[in-house]
Amino acid sequence: MKVEMDIRKIFLTPPSTMVERVILLLLMVVTFILFFSPLRFSPISPLEAALTAAVPSLTISWGWVVFLRSVFKKREFCKK
Repeated sequence: MKVEMDIRKIFLTPPSTMVERVILLLLMVVTFILFFSPLRFSPISPLEAALTAAVPSLTISWGWVVFLRSVFKKREFCKK
């Protein structure tokens, strides 16, 4: 069965359930730690290092939430 997904709705809808919020938070924390750890020992300022680690952390974690929505919540995000 072929399903048409509403891409705009999948990407722009904020996390509505507690499970989505927890997944997003855990992924953000883990990826932030992974990206920030090598930057601690670099000569750049701590604020710049935190911002540099935050951008990929946010994008990667939101990408995973969108992927998990498209796999497990097809009924909520399909076009009618």
